[in-house]
Amino acid sequence: MGFFSLFKKYSSKMDLEAIIKKQLEREAAFLQMSTADLSKLDDYELSNAAQARAEAIVISKPDMAEGFCALNEEQRIFYAINCLEMEVYNGGLCQFFVNSSSMFAPIVSEYMDIIGASEHKKLYDTFLEKNHIDASDLSSFDCESVDLFQAQYERYPFDEYDNAFCDLEPLQNFLTAFIKEHIDRF
Repeated sequence: MGFFSLFKKYSSKMDLEAIIKKQLEREAAFLQMSTADLSKLDDYELSNAAQARAEAIVISKPDMAEGFCALNEEQRIFYAINCLEMEVYNGGLCQFFVNSSSMFAPIVSEYMDIIGASEHKKLYDTFLEKNHIDASDLSSFDCESVDLFQAQYERYPFDEYDNAFCDLEPLQNFLTAFIKEHIDRF
């Protein structure tokens, strides 16, 4: 059960502090699980466990880039693609390019290929190519205000990408299959 599910379930019975405490306890439990324990989780919980375990490594380092490099290859694939999916669902591809997650822009295409998300890869690559966006240099997307973000958003047909992305099978399905295939690496 995710944070917002917990909030909805317990909001009339518990205060926010208790909900956050319960979520932190859940994440701590994920960090203690063996491979056998992970194998018993349902898909939703397995994905949450992989996220918690990868995030624990990333935040243990001084910056996101160093934390990302501390992950093993399978965790890096999971982490980068998970960031793409979260950003697109929460604010669109433009948000992915504007936020610190943009560091993954040059590699997510290759990673989508590795997990078998060929339609997502094609959509991403076509968008970059069609709009002459160099994923290795997104400095033109740097912005520090909502107004500047809106200007970035209007530069390209992000709505088209975002809508097409949402019409595809969720990347989370590919990621979950990938985790199961490499469970000993998570």
